Amino acid sequence: MNEPTEQPACPAPAARRNIRLVVAYHGAAYHGWQRQAEGIDTVQQRLEEALVRVVRHPVIVFGAGRTDAGVHALGQSANFYTTNFAIPLEGLRKATNARLPRDIAVLSAAEAPEAFHASRSAVGKTYRYRVCVAPTRPVERHRMVYHYPWHALDAARMRAAAVRLLGTHDFRGFASSLDPRENSVRTIFACDVAETGDEIHVTVQGSGFLYNMVRNLVGTLLEVGRGHWPAERIDRVLASRDRADAGPTAPPDGLYMVCVHYGPDALAVAPPP
Repeated sequence: MNEPTEQPACPAPAARRNIRLVVAYHGAAYHGWQRQAEGIDTVQQRLEEALVRVVRHPVIVFGAGRTDAGVHALGQSANFYTTNFAIPLEGLRKATNARLPRDIAVLSAAEAPEAFHASRSAVGKTYRYRVCVAPTRPVERHRMVYHYPWHALDAARMRAAAVRLLGTHDFRGFASSLDPRENSVRTIFACDVAETGDEIHVTVQGSGFLYNMVRNLVGTLLEVGRGHWPAERIDRVLASRDRADAGPTAPPDGLYMVCVHYGPDALAVAPPP
């Protein structure tokens, strides 16, 4: 009589799902992304409140970047864990959007590996800053662009300065004094200045950014564009690491988080057993 063959044990089912969201929002009405004290409206708070109503349990949403008050997003990345396995991803997206205000939208929802974290797993981010140079206030774009009618801007001069930002540098001179991080070395992969109608767009992609770094970069490029400083001013700020050598902080209205970048391994989900 043959001995019974021992069957391989089935792996235990996962206790929770890790869901990655891509979120767009108009930031004018909010005090930034990060949840704050009770009574202060933020994007994270609104998203968590909507998700709780969908998955029926408490939720903490982790965002890739803590955008400031008034800053917008075209592709903010976030993730949260849920023990709800019943709701399909597209149903979750639609149900969440139905419970969000009209200035926030979940663009996509996807399964992510257990270890995926929207911020810690990121290898880079892309931001865009919109400057409107029309002489008349663009009321239809109120709080969506920075209206700059005071000086003519030379986009070619701004591009000549922007290329000096490329590479790995210590960007302490472009950071806010409130940034507590000791390591201020970052890598800028691309920095483009483009004219689009009556707007100038500054698009910058980097490994990461310090607090107010993009807005300070833009403020410096505007000083170059109006002829106040030469393009070589960028070199001076990078060498001195002194915030006083850089330009003013551009307002939040024109800043957009375009997307967050991840390596292929960070998003790879193993097939179910």
